[in-house]
Amino acid sequence: MENHYNIGRRHSKKTSSLKIFIFLVLIALVALLGFFSATQFITAQSLQNQLKSLDQKIDQLQEEQSEMQNKYDEIYEENERLREENQQLHEENKMMRSESLIEHGNRETDKVAITIDDGGSEAVNLRALDYLRELGVSATLFPTGQNVEAYPESWKRAVQEGHELGNHTYSHPFLSNLSEERVREELSGWQEAVDNVLGEAYHTLFFRPPYGDGFLAGQDYQRERLQPIVAEEGMFPIMWDVELVYALRNEAYTASRITEHVLQNARGGSIVLLHFTEADIEALPNIIHGLRERGLEPCSLRELLLAEPQS
Repeated sequence: MENHYNIGRRHSKKTSSLKIFIFLVLIALVALLGFFSATQFITAQSLQNQLKSLDQKIDQLQEEQSEMQNKYDEIYEENERLREENQQLHEENKMMRSESLIEHGNRETDKVAITIDDGGSEAVNLRALDYLRELGVSATLFPTGQNVEAYPESWKRAVQEGHELGNHTYSHPFLSNLSEERVREELSGWQEAVDNVLGEAYHTLFFRPPYGDGFLAGQDYQRERLQPIVAEEGMFPIMWDVELVYALRNEAYTASRITEHVLQNARGGSIVLLHFTEADIEALPNIIHGLRERGLEPCSLRELLLAEPQS
């Protein structure tokens, strides 16, 4: 009987221990589930906060995009307005160039433009540049495209030293003998030659017709035909009021006579036409000195045309 009782007690103890173990396991599982739930809750809260932050950033980006779109629209409208104004100015400038033939500048200035045409041998070209540099004069030079290609160093140096280049056609033809298409080819040929030599696009405001042909007195028909073509390229035709070739055609063409003729005829606003010849370049220093002694200042075309009248 006692043995049966002891066996029952042992069985009862085992059952209690099992229950306790199961109870502890359940508590552990509940705790684990609680921890997992808390972790999930915290993660969910974090994700919710991140989503809210993203929503705010998206709203901010949308506002910024809207502001940028408004600014873009304003800039676009402003650019359209400027484009229309520029187009209008271009048309007005083209019209002005189509009507303006520049033979001299303002007579109330002390400036006298020194312009030199064609281009000669490299030695003559460089001697002219030497004189201009030594005497501190910026001039406007009208080489042909062919001369630019033949002596590129001369013309690169000329631009580097502050001289202006003007379009004088590629091959120096009589323009009145050419079709309009050929005239355009001569102008563009000069431009291409200069751009290639300088390694960049070069813009000039000035065009001098070879021999003055097409723009001389009595050539009204040719001028009406040719000047709009020049204007299309953004240039003014440039003539002169002091030149040597025709003026001295019946005289000895010497440096002293050239100097004398220029100094006798140049006055404020004058445009002096020289050429890259031995005699003209030999006369250049004395012409510059002589003009200065008379209270006149040799300069480029740009300087002359922008000069204010003397008070």
